[in-house]
Amino acid sequence: MLKLKLGISGARGVIGETLTPEVVVRLAATYAAERAGRPVLVGGDTRPTGPMVRNALFAGLTAAGCPVLDCGVCPTPSILLAVARRPEAGGGILVTASHNPIEWNALKFVNERGFFLGPEEGEGMIRLFREGVSPWVPWDRVGRIEPGPDVEAEHLEKILKLPWIDAESIRASTHRVVLDGAGGSGSRLARMLLEKLGCVVTAIHCGMEGGFPRPPEPRPENLGALCRVVREEGAAVGFALDPDGDRLALVSDEGEPLGEESTVAIAVDYILERERGPVVLNLSTSRMAEELAERHGVPCLRTPVGEAHVAAEMIASGAVVGGEGNGGVMLPALHPMRDAAVGIALTLQAMTARGEGSAGLARRLPRYAIVKGVIVADRLNVERLLGDLRSRFGPGREDLRDGVHVAWPDRWVHVRASNTEPVVRVMAEAPDRADALRLQKAAAASLGDGLSD
Repeated sequence: MLKLKLGISGARGVIGETLTPEVVVRLAATYAAERAGRPVLVGGDTRPTGPMVRNALFAGLTAAGCPVLDCGVCPTPSILLAVARRPEAGGGILVTASHNPIEWNALKFVNERGFFLGPEEGEGMIRLFREGVSPWVPWDRVGRIEPGPDVEAEHLEKILKLPWIDAESIRASTHRVVLDGAGGSGSRLARMLLEKLGCVVTAIHCGMEGGFPRPPEPRPENLGALCRVVREEGAAVGFALDPDGDRLALVSDEGEPLGEESTVAIAVDYILERERGPVVLNLSTSRMAEELAERHGVPCLRTPVGEAHVAAEMIASGAVVGGEGNGGVMLPALHPMRDAAVGIALTLQAMTARGEGSAGLARRLPRYAIVKGVIVADRLNVERLLGDLRSRFGPGREDLRDGVHVAWPDRWVHVRASNTEPVVRVMAEAPDRADALRLQKAAAASLGDGLSD
């Protein structure tokens, strides 16, 4: 049986094995114990197990004294923003396993400021959960369940008011675009945004009936249908979402996938041309955005993987833009969170300002090759891995905050246990693919190999 994954990305498990109704009720009650009876906003993605998990979640929250504002199926960033806008809210919970396969589901816990629980908050909650704390309240203090606000309308309004988004100029360009929603909760908001910006939209995989018509991650190998439709329609860009609407990948006007790493780099380049300030990325994000920060003369800071880590550093450093290389653009002017809709708006604005398609934006970026794979393993032998890398590639800048990350002037390798799956991720980047593969395979061999995509 797979373990229940508890950590910075919440609680994830396979339905019927590790994420059972009993576990969900206990997790919800443990979370509610720290909310002091304040309302909790709840939303989620389109997985067919979502209603069951939400019902168990509602039972745990209300039995522990928290009112529930049920926002239904909606994008993850919309809930984060809605909590941040409401000082009376105690927090929020997302029922979504994001990119995990459809048999998985998860709970992502949000604090009263609209951020995912940080390490200290998350560890405290996990400790109480494992101790079996059950903060049930008497019948007259049980929370109520009420309809939540229209979080997508609020989210859309805030994006259109961003200082770098000139909606009129985008509308005047009448961009032809194709949207691949992965059947997920971001489909509706993304389509509304595109229509508000005057785009001619062809939508595929945008039904929200409870299944994923393509593999959930917006990786190049999963975007064949989007590439084909972009070519057939003569579109200026293709947008691909993940199931909960916080990650965005792009397909160029030539019908070629640009890779998730390009999304953040394009946003960083556009924002830094208009406002100087620090950039924050996680350790697994491409050097493209880091090199762009160097070009613009601003610092680039790195954090462990996990949106909560990146958000905390953005606030501390006063960053103007950043994100995670899985397609997660983060813009503090709205809220420091991964947000596919913001990525869409910034991409369209960059295309409009420069008068070119998405392929032209990509050609402006530094050139690197990044490779990503996984090994089924429980732990890392850090000293052995570091010794092997030093002997083969010479000394580099070592960062052990999140597994093992070693960087040389124009390349890096990162080996870390996944926050979301029972695997070890092995990633490497270099100026060309052959060098990146050599780094990746050397790290994998140190772990016993078994590398897969």
